[in-house]
Amino acid sequence: MKVILTVALCVALYGATAQSLPKPAQKYQQSPEVKADGQTTFRFLAPNAKKVMLIMDDAKPRSMQKDTAGVWSFTETLSPDVYRYTFSVDGNVLPDPNNPYIKPLFKRALGQSLAHVPGPKTLSWELNDVPHGELRQHFYKSGIVGDQRDIRVYTPPGYNPNRKEPYPVLYLFHGITDETSAWVTAGRENIILDNLIAQGKAKPMIIVNTLGYGAPEMFDPGSGGTTKELLKKNEELFVSSFIQEVIPMVDKLYNTGKTKKYRAVAGLSMGGGQSLDAGLNNPDLFDYVGGFSSAVILLNPDYTKAFPQLDESINKKLKLIWIAIGKDDFLIESNRKYKAWLESKNIKFFYKETEGVHSYNVWRRYLTEFAPLLFKDK
Repeated sequence: MKVILTVALCVALYGATAQSLPKPAQKYQQSPEVKADGQTTFRFLAPNAKKVMLIMDDAKPRSMQKDTAGVWSFTETLSPDVYRYTFSVDGNVLPDPNNPYIKPLFKRALGQSLAHVPGPKTLSWELNDVPHGELRQHFYKSGIVGDQRDIRVYTPPGYNPNRKEPYPVLYLFHGITDETSAWVTAGRENIILDNLIAQGKAKPMIIVNTLGYGAPEMFDPGSGGTTKELLKKNEELFVSSFIQEVIPMVDKLYNTGKTKKYRAVAGLSMGGGQSLDAGLNNPDLFDYVGGFSSAVILLNPDYTKAFPQLDESINKKLKLIWIAIGKDDFLIESNRKYKAWLESKNIKFFYKETEGVHSYNVWRRYLTEFAPLLFKDK
């Protein structure tokens, strides 16, 4: 009788406990889900949301649809590439909580999610079975900007700190809102260079990514954001810190060439404007200058003041000025005006307009074209 009562009591207690426990959550579906043909489905669980939009690089919001379980989804067939995206949930912009592949943003807790649609191994940013370089991060105190910051450094496969021939360096700048890791997370610079070097298309080189803010306070609440004063301070202090602090530090830490024939500078968006500023105003420090979708609008609108010493004599000082931008980029008109201004100064440079918007889909291709042109005749 005691045994029967004990069993009955346990069953009753179990039943009461089971009723009080929450039901198991519905299994969350994968996001992004990428199929072999490129069909990609993005999902976001928000049962109580009224409107969820998918935001991608083309800035055209895509309306997502909600199912009975409260999962919003959107499906599109995408060509092989890596895509930045976020969700707008009733006006709040969020990354994909189900996707660990992310590009961080500067001074922001949330970043941009990345969707990789795999393609053939011939694409420069696809991981291949080739020798791989190494990535390192260095922290330092900037006496010019006044903060603690970092640089990211890619060294090519087989890097030898004691090699007799020093290594050339490409200083590669990020865009506004990005931080130093952007050219690795979204740009896949290390994979691109691994592939180009393995194919014999590019010289083994070091790549240095810097933090591109001379006025990092411009992102602080109440700072005024991108006022003319802050933009000017940001540009001037960044270039000063880059030349006076970053380059000497890299030359000390790594086996680098110490003359201009071993140095190139390039960047995207804000970093493109910064690379043109640093490179064209300091032809004694660099032989190669590249601007990808350059935000020249962040420089002095009077280019004569932004580039006070620039004239056709630079044609004998630099080996390459390389400028490119997508035809649907919102910076296209400012780049065309800058192109016309350079032509009026009789400056020799390479210029191209390609398909695409303001995105890493464009900039990865530019790096793939630009890197093989560097350091061929040191």
